[in-house]
Amino acid sequence: MQEVLTVVVYVSIIQSKRYIKKVGLIGDSGVGKTSLIRRFTVDVFDDRYIATIGTKVSKKDIEYKLPDKTIYLTLMLWDILGQKDYKKIRTQSIQSSHGVVIASDLTRPETVRSAEEFWLQEVWDVLGDVPVLFIGNKADIVEPGCDAMKDLDEIGRKTEMPVILCSAKTGEKVESAFHRIGEIMISGEFSRRQAIPEGECGSLAQAVDEVVNDFCEQYGDTAKAMDFVEREFTKATVNIHKPSKESLLMAIEYLSDVERDIHGRDVSEVNKLRRWKMIDEAD
Repeated sequence: MQEVLTVVVYVSIIQSKRYIKKVGLIGDSGVGKTSLIRRFTVDVFDDRYIATIGTKVSKKDIEYKLPDKTIYLTLMLWDILGQKDYKKIRTQSIQSSHGVVIASDLTRPETVRSAEEFWLQEVWDVLGDVPVLFIGNKADIVEPGCDAMKDLDEIGRKTEMPVILCSAKTGEKVESAFHRIGEIMISGEFSRRQAIPEGECGSLAQAVDEVVNDFCEQYGDTAKAMDFVEREFTKATVNIHKPSKESLLMAIEYLSDVERDIHGRDVSEVNKLRRWKMIDEAD
């Protein structure tokens, strides 16, 4: 019986893969980037305007069932500030992204023009040729076929990039949009930028993604876990745009203290050592 079980488990492993990918969400201020991420990750909409200072990172797990295998994809969603004057901060935040979502507000046609003329150009300058998806937000409060919709569709046609019209308020097609960018990234269309298999680290930024994802999975409640991450990273003076190994190791120590109260000392120590290794092996 043990031998049969071992074979079954082995087959299950080779027929599934797990990846972590970073997706940058960019666009003019006030187009609804934060609301889109909140709707997708926790299915909550807040109509108060929130000016995002710097970058906030959220996490969402997606499962893709393909004919020959199952792919488990973790999206690390970077909500990047939209103020155009802060170029250096944006550049640091968007670097190493595997894909980008460019959001615009269909009630403000100028944000649609900006999507092509400013944001797409910046993506190409920083990342080169990566998967890009355009979102037209607030589709629930504009007339079907309005000029902004037509303009965004034309941009998609010219650039040969997908366009999805959605609403963070109603939730319409929000999940479809993020699932679509995930599909593009795992489809092989952009094989030059491969996903990072779980447990393998490249750059220090990718190692941070690994650590945050690992803590969220161990904690079990992503929304609360991200609150702890933000608090402990701040305490450790981690600069998320240009992290240092020293500050990250200190942040991992603080996160271990959080886990000790939940899972006990033994589990927290094992988790801490695993995360230290992620950081230590990063370039």
